[in-house]
Amino acid sequence: MKVALFRLKKRLSWPRENCAAIAERARRVQQRPTTHAPVFQISDILALVVISVALIAIVGLAFDGLSVERARALPRVVYFIGDWLSYFGKSQWELVPAGIVVLVLLSGRWKIVPPLVRAAWAEIGALAAYIFLAIAGSGILVNIAKQLIGRGRPPTFDEYGALALHPLEFAYRFQSFPSGHATTAGALIAIGFLVIPRWRLGLLILGLSIAASRVVVAAHYPSDILAGLIFGYAFSLWLAGRFAAAGWGFARGSTGSITARTAAIRISFGSPARVAILFAGLLDALLGRRIWIAALKSIGDGSYDDARSRRNRLDPP
Repeated sequence: MKVALFRLKKRLSWPRENCAAIAERARRVQQRPTTHAPVFQISDILALVVISVALIAIVGLAFDGLSVERARALPRVVYFIGDWLSYFGKSQWELVPAGIVVLVLLSGRWKIVPPLVRAAWAEIGALAAYIFLAIAGSGILVNIAKQLIGRGRPPTFDEYGALALHPLEFAYRFQSFPSGHATTAGALIAIGFLVIPRWRLGLLILGLSIAASRVVVAAHYPSDILAGLIFGYAFSLWLAGRFAAAGWGFARGSTGSITARTAAIRISFGSPARVAILFAGLLDALLGRRIWIAALKSIGDGSYDDARSRRNRLDPP
């Protein structure tokens, strides 16, 4: 019994050690001298707000009322397609897998695996945490804004018009502005451009399709959609800047540009042998013992044994 309790206590200490290591890395990165420009200058924020408000107002005045009439006249099959797309705009499609990845990686004993394996999973974990926080953070803020604004949804158009405001009504029919689905779509588009650029066109099309589907199913006005897209994208870009400032998952250029840290991931997926060793390292970290890495050592190319020599290249200042 005492042995079991000791092992459980030891295993529960790994997440704490990992969180401490993450915090220590952020502290070291923030102490480095930097000449990086901020992601958003004050002038950029003001310009973004002014342009966004103007665009939302123009779209709202020009298309909100018209969108209700057009949505009601759409064929039933178009409605079903829009409803199907809306279903995939729910945030759990991103939150659940990203959250599971983060929790699994935090529970590992990473000091026992080779440095390159550890670096690759650290990059994967940081990007998964970014995706989770980009979707969850923007969604929470938008849901708070919905309650404070209380704009009526399209089904209330005949009774109240397109500009009906019922703040703090806490009713679904008065939670139209901004669109939560469109906010998730905007975050997805940002994730495509920042994290997985090979998929950026596909995620751009998917995000815009999800956002447009909310007008098709008469759940939102076009101005709600535009506001959600802008906020989701801007929040995700700001969050990437915060991650870069802490050295988590992103790096910043001297001009303020943000790029995902994927050097160790690219190396680790460079050959089938390295992929096998990568996942063997994950199993070993979760078990807390070097079992699979040792068993697969013969298929490697030697880079995992002397990976400390590569650390500087994988972790640019």
